Amino acid sequence: MKILLSVLAVFVLIMVCFCSTLYILKKKRAKEIKITSANGVDYGEFVAIGGIQQYLHHRGEDIQNPVLLFLHGGPGSPMLPFAQEFQVPWENKVTVVHWEQRNCGKTYYKNDPKQVTPTTTMDQVIQDTYEVVEYLKAKYDKEKIIIMGHSWGSVMGSLFTLKYPHLVLGYIGVGQVVNMFRNENVSYDRALEYIKGSGNQRDYQELTALSPYPGTIYNDEMKKKMAKFRKLQVKYKLAAGPTAELVWNVFCSPFYTLRDTRYLLSSGVVETGQSAILNYLIQTFDLAAISTKYETPVFYIHGEDDWQTPYRLAQNYFSTVEAPIKQFYSIPNAGHITMLDQKEKFNEALFEIIDVM
Repeated sequence: MKILLSVLAVFVLIMVCFCSTLYILKKKRAKEIKITSANGVDYGEFVAIGGIQQYLHHRGEDIQNPVLLFLHGGPGSPMLPFAQEFQVPWENKVTVVHWEQRNCGKTYYKNDPKQVTPTTTMDQVIQDTYEVVEYLKAKYDKEKIIIMGHSWGSVMGSLFTLKYPHLVLGYIGVGQVVNMFRNENVSYDRALEYIKGSGNQRDYQELTALSPYPGTIYNDEMKKKMAKFRKLQVKYKLAAGPTAELVWNVFCSPFYTLRDTRYLLSSGVVETGQSAILNYLIQTFDLAAISTKYETPVFYIHGEDDWQTPYRLAQNYFSTVEAPIKQFYSIPNAGHITMLDQKEKFNEALFEIIDVM
C-alpha cells in the first residue's frame, strides 16, 4: 500500500510540474506575440451562429485592415492551437478570424454534440459560413471579406465563394480539395510507387491488401481502409500527421487551455460528429462538376509535395478556372500544411495576394 501511495504521489508531482511548466510557457508565448497597437484586437468569443454558440478568435494589429476568415480543415481539425506558429506576420496586413466550426474544437464543448451532430451537414455549414461572414462584415464595417480555406475548409470556401460572390473580397485556397475520391486514388498510386521503392515489403503488402482503394461506398469497410492508408501515408511523410513538434505546439498554445486540448485527444469525435459531411466529401463532392466560373478573385497556395490533396489535381482544376483575377502559387518542399512547412515562402505569396486585393 505504501508503495502504491508513493507511486501515486510521484505521478501527481510530475503532473503538477508538467502543468506548471506549460502554464509558464503559454504565458511566455502569449507575451511574445502580444498585440500592442492601439487599434489592434486579440480576443475570443462565442457567437450565436446557426442556432448554436460557435467560437471565433480575432487577431490583428489594425481593425481598419481587411478581414480574413480562416476556414480550418478536417472536417473537425481546428488550426487555432497552431496559429501562433504561422499567423503572426499576417496580422500586420489583415485581421485574422479563426472560426471553430460546428461540432469542432471549443464549439464542440459549448453545445450538446448529440443535438448538434444531426445538423452537421453540408447545407448547414454553408449557412453557418454565411452567418459568420455577415457578423464579421457588421462588426468591422466591411463590404466584403477575404476567405481562406485550408483542406476541408477549401471545400467550404469554394462553395461559399461560388454561392455568395458579393460577400467575398477574394478567395484563397490552401491544400485545395477538388475531388476527394480522386484525391484518394492519386494518393494511393503515389504511395504504392514510393513504398515499393523504399524496399519495405511488409508495408508494401499491407498497402496492396487495401486494393481496390478506397472502394465505392463510404461505409465502415472504407473507413477502416482509409485509416490504415493514412497511417502509412504519415509514416512515409506523404500526408500530414501528428509529430512531436505539432503536439508540443498545441500544449504550448496561448489560444488553447489544457482543457481545450481534450477535443484533439478524443477519439471518434470527428468520425461521429462529421459523418454526414465525410460521406458528402467521399461520395459526392466534385468541384469541377459544380463550377469553374468565379465572380471574385481566386488564388491557390499549394505545396508541391502535397499528396493529401494532390498538387496535380488542384493545378489541373485551376487551369480551367475563370475569374476576374487568378493566380496559382506553387510552394516547393511543402506538403499539406503549407503555412507551417514553408512559412516564409507561404507568406510571400499571401502578402502578394493581399496587396492585389
